[in-house]
Amino acid sequence: MRIRAEPSRFVGPRGPRNGPVWRAHDAVASGAHASSHNQKQIRDFCQFLAREWVGNRHHSYAIPSRGKLSAWSRAVDGKWMAVGLADAASKYARNGKSFSENKAESDRLAADLQSAIYRNSSKDVCYILRAIMHWGGVDNKHRQKRTFEWIERNADEVSYKLSSAVNLIKDEWAPLDSFDGVDLIMNSTMTKIVSLADPEQKLVIYDGRIGGALGFFVARFAEEREIHQYDLADQLLFARDRETKRSPETKRIHFPVLFGQARDRCHALMVRWASQLIWQVAKECRASPREIEAALFMWGYNVAEKPDK
Repeated sequence: MRIRAEPSRFVGPRGPRNGPVWRAHDAVASGAHASSHNQKQIRDFCQFLAREWVGNRHHSYAIPSRGKLSAWSRAVDGKWMAVGLADAASKYARNGKSFSENKAESDRLAADLQSAIYRNSSKDVCYILRAIMHWGGVDNKHRQKRTFEWIERNADEVSYKLSSAVNLIKDEWAPLDSFDGVDLIMNSTMTKIVSLADPEQKLVIYDGRIGGALGFFVARFAEEREIHQYDLADQLLFARDRETKRSPETKRIHFPVLFGQARDRCHALMVRWASQLIWQVAKECRASPREIEAALFMWGYNVAEKPDK
């Protein structure tokens, strides 16, 4: 497997060269060809993550007893816990649905969306996009204003736009400049849409939970092998959510944030890298990519480093 860095084609951000914006820029704007050292490190990490599938690493977190997660909290007596990623996948819960129930619904939406795109039926595509947003819990018109506006603005050519987004991300050599926030966008909503729009289902849903979980395991991988920040392959610096509980940072390893300048391009690049990696891990541990994704989704709800005791 080769995970290639996306060619850098945009001017660096303003601000201090050692500031957080530049660090995020540097993490995603790497050269066109990753070194053989980086490729070996990525392969090693894939094998590491595959072992975590059947491993015995413990992970747990508290779930709020009030609010939209109250039913989940009651179901697990206020605390979710798992031993290894396979166990995490078996304890998948999202909006009161199990993994198999959620997958059946997402498979139906994916089939409907792909059919509408194939028929170039803009009306049907737009209708299904709203159904996907509702399914994904990202249909708040205020919080998702930018996505709703993009869909409305591109309604007449939405099939072409979505197909372009899928093809660009899947082509490891293609620059992602089109994800400029105007022509194409990428965010926590669009990653769900693009994932379901892919006929091959090779694109994962990269959100704060997936990014947090991948970062969590990258940090453990680096610590166990005494790999320093400057020796870590750029392709393993998965961008993280701003939310504290989704930050997998340790004293040794730090990750760029998923926001800021060029955020759409950065998010599209994360979808590409995570998709390539998860497919390889799935082959290593003989699980489906969606199962790996589900396990990471559950793991990544809270990955903040535990305080020293």
